[in-house]
Amino acid sequence: MSYKSEDKELTIAASKALLPHTLSPKWRNDSATLYWVEKGMLFPGMLVETGLIEKSGGLLEANTNPNRTEDYNDYSDAKFLSVVNDCTKMASNAVKNKRGALRIVVFEPKQDNVYFFYVPRRKWKDYVCGPNFPFKGDGTPRRTNHWWGYELDSFKELARIEKEDWINVR
Repeated sequence: MSYKSEDKELTIAASKALLPHTLSPKWRNDSATLYWVEKGMLFPGMLVETGLIEKSGGLLEANTNPNRTEDYNDYSDAKFLSVVNDCTKMASNAVKNKRGALRIVVFEPKQDNVYFFYVPRRKWKDYVCGPNFPFKGDGTPRRTNHWWGYELDSFKELARIEKEDWINVR
């Protein structure tokens, strides 16, 4: 996953919302961690990517093959999306050359909520820009498209779903 700063306020809000899901209590309450969050220097994408490995119970390992573009050894890829203008948008290059499932974390800033999705490759591969998730103007989910069928209950569940476990998702 590549990390870039969106607007600083959104980065800080997203990082704060992700801390309880991605880090153990020791680190989420650490003064140094909180300092870097407040400075906008702890990126949500990094929290998601490393948090998934930590919470996976050994199922996920970082991809170390320089010839592959996926984040994890099972060919899955972590994606962090923020809701802007009542919808998420994934850039077309975000899924280009990906060969596995997408482990997606969506942050909705109006209600300060976090949503989790596991989308198998065969479900997103024919879409140029990958999945998108619509929201209403007040920040509540508009569960009108089929991507919401891949929603999970927790970050831990997202981390521990195995490559073929997508059949068991809701």
